[in-house]
Amino acid sequence: MSFLTVIVILVVIEAGLVAIVSLQRRNFPWLITKQDELPTLDPQALEKFLDYSFDPHLGWVRKPDSSGIENGQKGPVTFHIDALGSRANPFNKTPPAMAVFGDSYAFCRQVEDGETWEVRLAQQQEFGVLNFGVGNYGVDQALLRYEGLKLSETVKIVVMAFVPETICRIQSYWKHYLEFGNTFAFKPRFALSPEGKLVLLENKIRNAEDFAALREKLPEIRKHDGFYEKKFRSHQFRFPYLLSLLRNPPRQIMLICAIAVRSVLRALGVSNRRMENLPFALIMKRNLIDAYRLYRDSESTKLLSAILLRFRQEAQHRGHSPLIVVMPQLLDLKLNRNKAVPYQNYFAELAQQMPVLDLTDKFADAGFEKLYIDDQYGGHLSAEGNLQVAEAISAWLASGQNP
Repeated sequence: MSFLTVIVILVVIEAGLVAIVSLQRRNFPWLITKQDELPTLDPQALEKFLDYSFDPHLGWVRKPDSSGIENGQKGPVTFHIDALGSRANPFNKTPPAMAVFGDSYAFCRQVEDGETWEVRLAQQQEFGVLNFGVGNYGVDQALLRYEGLKLSETVKIVVMAFVPETICRIQSYWKHYLEFGNTFAFKPRFALSPEGKLVLLENKIRNAEDFAALREKLPEIRKHDGFYEKKFRSHQFRFPYLLSLLRNPPRQIMLICAIAVRSVLRALGVSNRRMENLPFALIMKRNLIDAYRLYRDSESTKLLSAILLRFRQEAQHRGHSPLIVVMPQLLDLKLNRNKAVPYQNYFAELAQQMPVLDLTDKFADAGFEKLYIDDQYGGHLSAEGNLQVAEAISAWLASGQNP
């Protein structure tokens, strides 16, 4: 084969890759290119975000006296936020004794207000439970929310509930670098000083003007984001595209093929839920594997421990009893059938320093599929799954481990 023939073949492959990626990225933002270094922010979507979700300190939050509807597996799911900023709990008939902070597993995405584990717990314990969970939060944001809220004097227990993937979220400064396409999600994060002290890096985007000046702010954001170089740039298609493909061949090829198959099935009118979710399911699987790797990285675990121990310290300072609740995603259990999940050793060691309730084994032993709604986000808890969480916390309370 002549040198010229090789060049022609490479040029054809390169042109084909450019065409395929350009076509596919329109419907799947996780296939990123150089254009995604400074993505165009939709002005109408940004205005809605600023009005309904934006928080200059935390990045985003569920605002008091608001409500919303999202698409659930079986139809629309409605949620309501009360005047305190807590998700509505119809069984909070008595003053609250517990406040919950965390991510969408604390908020209980994909179920109605009356099906959250906070509601079930309020029923079982006959005391009020406040739900300050927010979707896609890391424990860093959840901690800052706890520190910034004035709670009723009746609150005695504070719970930090989250998925193990939080070890990734706490290293993210702009979620777009961790979750490609999540372009409005700027957040604060903590870093560790050389002495091992937590240092707060404030959110760089504090208002609409900061969004408009994003180009000028990006160098500082990239400097402090743990995923810009090791994930965003690593997965980005840029000239030559062939070299970009070869940087991560299994990931890139599987993703391109999954998107292509989905497009063909859509065109034929025979697509189904599994095929619609397949590209994102591949992404979620890769994300969890990346998170497991961080649980073996000492710098990552030191940062997570420092944040959780600060939560313990803040709780004790305010006269609250702290509890950590670790809530596996459906994919965590699917990927680790009949074997220990990589994060469990870490949380077992953390339990020597503060109360930790890791629900991984409990869910695995309960025939876990029925405990989850198999959504594209890694599987949120069903009403039955939320009942299991409430029962586990009730058992913890009854055991006398709560000081």
